[in-house]
Amino acid sequence: MDMIAFVNNMFDLANAILDIAFLWGGLIALFIYPIIFFLSNLRKYTKERHGPELLTQTILLYVFIGVIAAVWALPDIIFMWKTWFGAKQATEVIANPTTWTDMSWIFSTIRWVLILVAVFGAAYAAGHEHGKNRWLVSAIGHIVVIAIGWFFFYWMGILFISIPAIAAYYGALYSLANIIIPASNPESREERKKKFSVLASYAWGAQSPIIVVDGHAWKKHEPRISGDITWELAEFPIPFLNKLQRPGLIWTRAHQAATISGGTKFKRVDGPGLAFTGKLERLDQVFDLRLQLRSREIEVVSKDGIRFNVRYFTGFRIDRDEWSRELYDKVRPLNPLLRGADKLTHSEGSFPFSHARVQAALGTTSTKAGDPSQLIFWDQWAMNVIEDQARKVVSQKNLDEMWRPANDEKFANAMDVIANEIKANSEIILRAAGILLVVARVVNFTFPNNDGKADEFAKQQLESWGSEWERRRNDILAEAEAEAERAQQEARAFAESALLNSIAEGLKRTHAINPELPRHVIAMRFLSSLQDYVHKVISEVEEGEVSPEDGERKKREILNKYFQEWQDMFFSSRGKEK
Repeated sequence: MDMIAFVNNMFDLANAILDIAFLWGGLIALFIYPIIFFLSNLRKYTKERHGPELLTQTILLYVFIGVIAAVWALPDIIFMWKTWFGAKQATEVIANPTTWTDMSWIFSTIRWVLILVAVFGAAYAAGHEHGKNRWLVSAIGHIVVIAIGWFFFYWMGILFISIPAIAAYYGALYSLANIIIPASNPESREERKKKFSVLASYAWGAQSPIIVVDGHAWKKHEPRISGDITWELAEFPIPFLNKLQRPGLIWTRAHQAATISGGTKFKRVDGPGLAFTGKLERLDQVFDLRLQLRSREIEVVSKDGIRFNVRYFTGFRIDRDEWSRELYDKVRPLNPLLRGADKLTHSEGSFPFSHARVQAALGTTSTKAGDPSQLIFWDQWAMNVIEDQARKVVSQKNLDEMWRPANDEKFANAMDVIANEIKANSEIILRAAGILLVVARVVNFTFPNNDGKADEFAKQQLESWGSEWERRRNDILAEAEAEAERAQQEARAFAESALLNSIAEGLKRTHAINPELPRHVIAMRFLSSLQDYVHKVISEVEEGEVSPEDGERKKREILNKYFQEWQDMFFSSRGKEK
């Protein structure tokens, strides 16, 4: 029993001491806070020449703190007032010390009620807009745990029940945060702390926006969990509160980098993977580090005034090549954001990149006139550059140069010539924005129709162009026909000569075998062969293989040349001698 009484006395003593500390410690903390505020901001305000403003804020803060301190000590003040002016009551209080203990418990309870009401109000202010009912659950849970410890065991209940229970809760949150939130660097202690802050602020409904980039990088990314970016506990110049943060979270894939802005200023390039945002920071744009393939149809006008549509194809990406000193000296003056961009600053993973080049590409983002909500993203800007250069290159060429280059060399390709010119004109412009152009070429072209009717001017030009090509076609066909006719005549002349020579050779051999064979029989055989050949020419004329004029010419040649020659051979005196 003596041990129990001793323990109870020690508990009573500890409770009494903590009651006094709770009262006076709270008052001291309240009055020290404005001094800390003044000293922590003195250098900043003095540098900006706002010293009087800081002094005014400190005085107002003291007035506000004075009101809180008065409310904090009000129960004790009322009790002391009544005790002081009521002699009988004062005698009773002095004679019975337990009265002080009972009254101090009541006063401390009132202060705890004020604190818990303030906690509930702060939770509502911070979490009701984006926290649904999470702020209410967290606030009531903490209030109930503190109330259980206080009402059952007084200060000892706070120390041995409420504080351990709350610590276990936040320890579980810490472990859970490192399990369910993805990690970029699991060994980083700072990253683990920030993930815990994200989950803890989410539990209170006071989180900053949490964004998960899923899908195309160029689309507008709405937060998966909305939040407020304008409030932060670190605004209070108290060391403990400075450690409390509620960062936002941005999660990107391995091939994506995020650009983050704060207010109206660019902050940094972060990612891939996990990125945290602070006060007033927001996701600006996500960059896809993979090769971007695009195609678009545009209207162009050729050098000879013909309007038609071309489809161009292009491939580009955020430049991840190491720059030579010559290239860096060439593009650096074109864009001040490329300072130090000759080296890659993120080399981990499959998609290395330079933060400076990503920032330079972000500098191409602009707002469409008339609709500020619509942004021109970096890849759209790159396509616009290539489109402008494609128009310029095509406008410097006649229509027929779209498939036949001006320098029509062997194996020359008009589309390759156009592609090389587009790439040469666009490459340095895009490189100065941190973008590497891989390919840009025109792949097809068509002529536009307006309700099924071609443009009149284009129609006239096409007719003129078509007549020129028709003339060229006719010239080529005429030349080919003449060449074919010449080859045919040579072949026929060779055949006729071979035939007559074979007949002559046969006659000579016949004469050698039998010299006594009558000459007129041989002549008749020869004439019969000539007659067969003439009939063959006539049949060719009738079948259309040879024109009538060519047929008559061949018959005259046979009769005038070969028949006369063989007549002289067989029936003239010279023929007899032979």
